[in-house]
Amino acid sequence: MNDHKETATSVPTSIDGTVLIVDTHSMLAGGLAMVLTAMGCGVRTLKSSSIDDLKAELSGHHFDIVLVRIQPGPTLSNGLELVRTAANEGPMVAVISESTHELLFAASVDAGAAAMLATGDPIGDTVDRVVTLLRGQDLLSTVERADLLEKLQHHRSAREGRFMPFESLSRREGEVLRLLMDGMSVNKIAETSFVSVGTVRTQVKAVLRKLGVSSQVAAVALAYKIGWDQPDTDLPVDLRFR
Repeated sequence: MNDHKETATSVPTSIDGTVLIVDTHSMLAGGLAMVLTAMGCGVRTLKSSSIDDLKAELSGHHFDIVLVRIQPGPTLSNGLELVRTAANEGPMVAVISESTHELLFAASVDAGAAAMLATGDPIGDTVDRVVTLLRGQDLLSTVERADLLEKLQHHRSAREGRFMPFESLSRREGEVLRLLMDGMSVNKIAETSFVSVGTVRTQVKAVLRKLGVSSQVAAVALAYKIGWDQPDTDLPVDLRFR
């Protein structure tokens, strides 16, 4: 009977620490805040993706850990910048994401994150991981960190090699190429863009020259071959995930 009591009381029910959760909409953030607060943590939530708002929050309060929500897609670049900003201010940073893509985690680590928390995990597991971090214990070994960063570098090199010709396209030239990929003719592009046919032809010639191809068909085929049509153009070239 006594042994049973000792085992039960050996599980910590409280933890000291201060946590900032940066998440604009996640239900997980609310649940996590409630549980951590009940355990004795000081928890604040920042429902903003503004770098300036994050800086203001960090300058006005002390935090042991900052949890930042990130997702692949148009907001990824800003999410990683939030991670970088928080890490530069001193607190330990962990990312929260629906995606557990290895390269997404690697990019987060590269930005300064020490761990990744999956929104699909049970809340108890997520709390346990946060508590582990609050105790100063690592969730990522030095070897694992180095391996992730090496894979990210290899990915960047491979992607940059494939996308390099396309990176030389101007914004407008990229738009024209996308319209060509959608099956639009030069005349139709000119009509919908409210410019002359001659202007669009000049832009198409620039696209062909920069991509090193001799026809619109070849340019479109090359774009599809390397997956240039898939990424969101707001993302860095090295992090174009679906």
